Amino acid sequence: MGRARVLVVEDEPDIVNVLNDLLSSAGYDVSSTDSVFGAAALVRQLDPCVILLDLGLPYRPGTTLLAELKADPRTADVPVLIISGLPEALTEERRAQATAVLTKPVDMTVLLDAIQHACELRSHNGNGKALTENGKAGQ
Repeated sequence: MGRARVLVVEDEPDIVNVLNDLLSSAGYDVSSTDSVFGAAALVRQLDPCVILLDLGLPYRPGTTLLAELKADPRTADVPVLIISGLPEALTEERRAQATAVLTKPVDMTVLLDAIQHACELRSHNGNGKALTENGKAGQ
């Protein structure tokens, strides 16, 4: 069995590099894209255990991708961790669709814990909805 894959959807190259280094060091296979365009197809192709999604993307917000993923039965069970400096921009509906919402700057220990829990939940029951806002497993 290969390493768990994490898809990073983030437009800031410095953040992508930090996440890539951190997650690779933690044993994850990391892929990234800087745009919502084509990201849903990439999710279907890569089948990641979790998606790290920024909200403030160019041309279309990350919430557009979140809604698209959750509406598609092929991608609805992929956990999405929103990492954003603008979490207040989330509607309650979008917040409910996310596995967790983490505010930038993100504590890397909390992020790694949230990723680990999301990947474990998906591998056990195909669903990443059981995380609380701090990224810990819920009841």
